[in-house]
Amino acid sequence: MGCTSSKSTTLSLVGDDTKSIEERKAAWEEIRAAIPRSKSVEDKEHRMVLFKKFDQNNSGKLSLEEVYAGCVNEMDLDKFTTRLHNILQRAFTKAKGVGKAAGGGEGSPDYVGYLEFCLMLCYIYDYFELTVMFDNVDTSGNGLINYQEFHDAAPMIGSWGCIIYDIPAEWKELDRNNTGDVTFDEFATWAVSHKLDADGDADKTA
Repeated sequence: MGCTSSKSTTLSLVGDDTKSIEERKAAWEEIRAAIPRSKSVEDKEHRMVLFKKFDQNNSGKLSLEEVYAGCVNEMDLDKFTTRLHNILQRAFTKAKGVGKAAGGGEGSPDYVGYLEFCLMLCYIYDYFELTVMFDNVDTSGNGLINYQEFHDAAPMIGSWGCIIYDIPAEWKELDRNNTGDVTFDEFATWAVSHKLDADGDADKTA
């Protein structure tokens, strides 16, 4: 295959061409700090506090819209992207799927319980990262990545942990349906398979 994973370095974020590299890095640090996803006592307590604040009616479960309102009002995540609702929708759906598979999910498909909420925070971080990566490659801003954009982004993708030696071959892996364009879902699947990451997954450490 045309890509070799390597130790990733700090990303130049967020996907806004008007920001300097320093500003993007600072924004990413804010995102990391805002989302409590580690196994530390502090983050566990923070997750419990957030869940209670999000759960305005004390029902013990959260709808997607309640999560969105909380992420805006309590975490200010909307200042980092105009695509927050899309990120939350993906994270919500994945958390529900994982929770159901593990046998501990909230019964209704329209709500997440506390454990699913904790999972969702991890996925929010992951999808934030993937969205920023995608937006950096999608220089046209049309929501799709074409071959030229992928080709031009190869050095940047290398800094994220995937050194591409054969761009045409790697593009074929990305664009498996041969449409000439890659969607976010296709990019996300590829990125996860190559473990593209800013600084590793803190939740995988003790």
